[in-house]
Amino acid sequence: MKSLQTLGWSSHFESDLRPDDLTNFSLGRVTQVNKTNFLVRNTSKTITCELAGNLLYAQDEFDHPKTGDWVLYMPYSELGIITRVLKRNTCLYRKKPGSFDSKQVLASNIDYAIVVQCLEIGINLRRLERSIVQLKIANIEPIVVINKSDLLDKSSSQSAEIEEIKNKYTCFLLSAKSGEGLMELRTTIEAGKSYVLIGASGVGKSSLLNSLLDIEEQKTSSISSSSQKGTHTTTSRELILLSGSGIIIDTPGTREFGLAHDGEFSADSAFNQIASLAEQCKYHNCTHENESDCAVIAAVEEAVVPKAEYLNFLKLNKELEHYQSNVQERKNKGKKLSKIIRNMKKSGYKDRK
Repeated sequence: MKSLQTLGWSSHFESDLRPDDLTNFSLGRVTQVNKTNFLVRNTSKTITCELAGNLLYAQDEFDHPKTGDWVLYMPYSELGIITRVLKRNTCLYRKKPGSFDSKQVLASNIDYAIVVQCLEIGINLRRLERSIVQLKIANIEPIVVINKSDLLDKSSSQSAEIEEIKNKYTCFLLSAKSGEGLMELRTTIEAGKSYVLIGASGVGKSSLLNSLLDIEEQKTSSISSSSQKGTHTTTSRELILLSGSGIIIDTPGTREFGLAHDGEFSADSAFNQIASLAEQCKYHNCTHENESDCAVIAAVEEAVVPKAEYLNFLKLNKELEHYQSNVQERKNKGKKLSKIIRNMKKSGYKDRK
């Protein structure tokens, strides 16, 4: 299994193997998901795979193999047939665009997320906070990269925003073009660990990946000078091995990053200062909206916590509550429908003419 460790293999996945799995099947990690097939990397090569019937007709798309998944497959001619997806260690997902209660997987079995913003578009603290909340839900550690540092005006408001980010998260200021900060980022990437690149279109994720690879493998695009918006360069999620280092999953730029979580979760854990203040509130279930003796509200009034950060905190919590409410409503409808079907069967509905 040592050779698999360079692909991110760990004891977590080994514990999900059955006694005869490695005798009957081959093992690999999904590097890319296409419309009709999957690319799977084993210890020596990448092969094209298709799904076995049990996965092909799975009701929940969430159960299909995703980029980063470990799978068991059966070699068939020059192809492979994926028969099982091993239990995921972590899973980064978002609310599926256009849906009220469905999730879309961005990548699985991730240890760290490199959240990229750039000075050309402008730093967006609120978008960053949104990303951090979803990463906390997924139990993935964030690393913030501020790209295109050559554009930094130290007298501008962006300089203050960068200092705020540095005080909260592991942060690197770099330029993929000049190479500034790249060596520092490289040294933090651990062998056998998996990293995912996330960020809006045009922030320089592909250029950053090129610099880490030292080769021009990824197509790159620049920001539109008229709209200051990026265009999608990476069109699919792809897992790439860094020579002698970790594993990087590149993702297309995301215009939407809706929050999603089935269970109860508060955005507090992504707002360290607010979470710390919340412990001082009079009521343990304080919503920090209109309660008396709320330490968070007091800190906002005293400008200890920026009002924009506080309002975003409330907004993200409301969004999570709304998603969870929609999920619960769907589950309740499903239970009612199942009960109706059971009662119909008991009453002999099938025998009626």
